[in-house]
Amino acid sequence: MLVEGENLLDGVRVEVLRKRLKHVNLRVLGDGSLRLSVPLAGGAAAMRAAEAFLRQKWAWALRARAETLAKPPVSEHKAGAAEIAALWHLLGELHGEWAERLGERNVTWRLSRMRSRWGVCNWAKRRIGYSTMLASKPRELVEYVVVHELTHLQAHDHGPWFQTLMSQRLPGWRALRARLKG
Repeated sequence: MLVEGENLLDGVRVEVLRKRLKHVNLRVLGDGSLRLSVPLAGGAAAMRAAEAFLRQKWAWALRARAETLAKPPVSEHKAGAAEIAALWHLLGELHGEWAERLGERNVTWRLSRMRSRWGVCNWAKRRIGYSTMLASKPRELVEYVVVHELTHLQAHDHGPWFQTLMSQRLPGWRALRARLKG
């Protein structure tokens, strides 16, 4: 039986958190551990349902964990003040240019420290967040992230419509994505 907090299943660390959410959520973390988020509502029944969910997804979780552990660790390059200032300036330029080119008005953006994403888009609030990790990347990769996030204002997922828009907006985007991931 799972308990809130630390669990060890088949030698895999599984952290169980109770949160204000509607559905059970399972994530593989960078260190290979798993995080299972369980709705606060439902008490013991919610925990039993979460355990059943975990057992159903266990094969997927082990595959995803193996892929995560096979990847080289992300560099913990901490950008200095000068690098952050340069990135801030570059993002202001690129975000403004692309938002205007794409006809996207009233889109705010911010810069913050993110560990696993280059950017994030809240299309409902028309707000985009960019990662300080971009400070170590060349201009063309920063530009790719800007276009990627702005495209999410029109296409909220990474499906065919998103890919079509990206191909129209930035024809070499797949190669840029591969460079950013590599």
